[in-house]
Amino acid sequence: MNHLRIFIILILLSYVLVCVVSYMYLRKIRYQISYHLGMNVAMTSSGIMGISVGTLLVYGFPGHYSMITIFTTILAILIGVIFGALVDYQTLLSGVSSGIMSGLMGPMIGMAADLSLVAFCTLLVYVSFALLCFSVRS
Repeated sequence: MNHLRIFIILILLSYVLVCVVSYMYLRKIRYQISYHLGMNVAMTSSGIMGISVGTLLVYGFPGHYSMITIFTTILAILIGVIFGALVDYQTLLSGVSSGIMSGLMGPMIGMAADLSLVAFCTLLVYVSFALLCFSVRS
């Protein structure tokens, strides 16, 4: 069981790495991001991180549901604020609302998750952030 927890932490660190690299890339080109794309960036980033982190943590640490829900919700809100602030205040609010919903929903999904769902959520994180980075036209 200890190996599983180390594996879960490594996956979580990969989520953080993908999120940070995507943010740094999008920050460089933030003036090319339109209002509509900014809302999609804020909502997708906070939504996918809230769902994936919540699912992953509840799967790996099933006895700490309340603390994981609080942590995941705060993390998803912060990611929504950070990515939403790239464009304007309205996109920031969209990121916050998406972060609240996904932060509460992710741990619920994690209660019923198996390893295949965790793998699927991990794949969604990588694909979603890649789509966000490649959706900006130069």
